[in-house]
Order: sequence, then structure tokens, then C-alpha cells
Amino acid sequence: MDKEIEALLQRVKEAKRAPFWQGSPQTARSTPTLMRLLFGEAPAVERIEDLSFASADGVQVPARLYIPSVSPKGLIVFFHGGGWVIGSVTDYHPFTAALALRTGCAVLSVDYRLAPEHPFPKPVEDAVAALAFAAGESVGWLGGKPDKLVAMGDSAGATLATVASRLHNQRGNAKTVDLQVLLYPVTDAEFNSGSYREFERGYLLTRRDMEWFWEQYCPDLAKRRHPDASPMKAGNLAGSPPALLMSGGLDPLRDEGEAYGSKLKAAGIDTEVIRCEGLVHGFLAMVNYAPSAGRALDRIVARIKEASAK
Repeated sequence: MDKEIEALLQRVKEAKRAPFWQGSPQTARSTPTLMRLLFGEAPAVERIEDLSFASADGVQVPARLYIPSVSPKGLIVFFHGGGWVIGSVTDYHPFTAALALRTGCAVLSVDYRLAPEHPFPKPVEDAVAALAFAAGESVGWLGGKPDKLVAMGDSAGATLATVASRLHNQRGNAKTVDLQVLLYPVTDAEFNSGSYREFERGYLLTRRDMEWFWEQYCPDLAKRRHPDASPMKAGNLAGSPPALLMSGGLDPLRDEGEAYGSKLKAAGIDTEVIRCEGLVHGFLAMVNYAPSAGRALDRIVARIKEASAK
């Protein structure tokens, strides 16, 4: 574990701040996210545009488009983390601007609707609509058809990315998702893995927090077994694009994420699973703070560039 992460965990412990599960969604949203606290300032990007698109029920969903240069190499559709309850395009603005610059790809960051006001399956519907919107509008944004379409997300956003990618590709859309980048995804609602027991508390995200997030997102226990809520329950992963899946070695979600990577591999999906030892949940916010998190981002950027070059 980097000394910076050790220091962060110690500061969190000493602050004795009430955990998510002891408060309301409104209280959780009033607390600055790790991304706001740790990432730093957003770099300058060639062009940024606020857009919106219609979801399945006709509601307009906001999004933000980042164009890093006159000739982007591809298009990344990004879904932020936050347990489907917190987080926003604004919170992730510094990261998504940096992602566009480092990969050379345009980035569409999606402000999908949040629970509990909009529980499952609304965020999934928004994510599927975002991919269809990106596939349909990309030529106008980029001045030509993108070489590659990438779906990417962290935590709950990674869950939306993988589910939406599968559904989008299964529907036979003209432009399919070519790569999914899944960072410490939520893939199941069982809370009984070895990493849940090992890292139940003391590593930023706790088991009780995750139980609370699921209660907001999908209070109906039966619906949690739906493959669009828990992708580990999917019986048919056909259409899923090649995947890069990264877990945190000190994350309670580690084992379920890696198990999902194994499930993708077993289904014949070209999948690379990387365990980032010493990293905790939410390490995407720490890439300018902890050296090992920065190295994880280097690998993400390299994989996206590799896909864009093919």
C-alpha cells in the first residue's frame, strides 16, 4: 500500500465521519466525493459541450462531451461511480477531461439518473440510451465514424457499462461497443465473498455501505437477481465486448469483480483481469495522489490506445 493511501485511511479513521449507511441520500450527496477531494484540477481540452439525450421513457438525460483534438481516435462513453446514489458528471469533470487528453479519444460523460428517486432499472435504461446516442451521433461530433467505441465506468458505473454494452451489442446496433473498461465493478448483491469478509470495514468502502447502496438502488430483493442488476447472474453474455477489468487488492468488491472477469472469459469473451495490489475502492480518484493508482491509469490508457489503433 502506498504511504499516501495509508495516510488517507488514517485520516478517514480519525475524522470519525458518519458512514453512508447511517445517513440519507441527501446527506451522502452533500459530502464531497473522493474525486473532488483528490484528483486535482481539470486540464484544458480542445472543446467541451453539454448535451442531453432521451432515455427509454423520454426523459432527457444530461451528458458532457470532451473533444481533445481535431481528430479523436475513438469515443469513450463514461459512467461515473457512486453506488447509483451519488456522483455526477461535474464531480468527474477533471478525470474525464484528463482521460480525453491522455487517450486521444473523445469522451461522453453521462449524468444518468440516481437512486432512490430513480431505482433499477432506470439507470440501466439511461446507460443503454447513452450508448445508442453516442453510436448515432458520433459522426457529427468527431467529423467521421469513430474507429472504436468504448464503454467505461468505475464501481456502480462499471456495472452500468458492462450491462449496457451487452444489451447494446445484442440489439445489433450499427456501431457496436468494441471494448469495455470496468474498474472495481459491482457485479453481485450477495455480500458473502472472501474480500467482503476480509475488508468489511476500514478500507473506505464498507460492507454496510454497499448494503445501503443496494437498498437505495434495488430495494426489491428478487430484482437484484436480474442479470441487468447483478451481471454475475447473467446466463447469456453473448454480445459482451472484449474487457479490461481492474480490481483493488484491498476492496470488498475485489472477489465479485474478478469472478465476473472469469465468467466473461468462460463465455469466450477476450478479457484481461488485473488485480491492483495495495489499492482500495475508488482508486480512480487517487491517480494524481498515490503512485500505484497512477500506474493503474497508465495501464487503462495503454489498453484504450491499443484498441483504438487496431
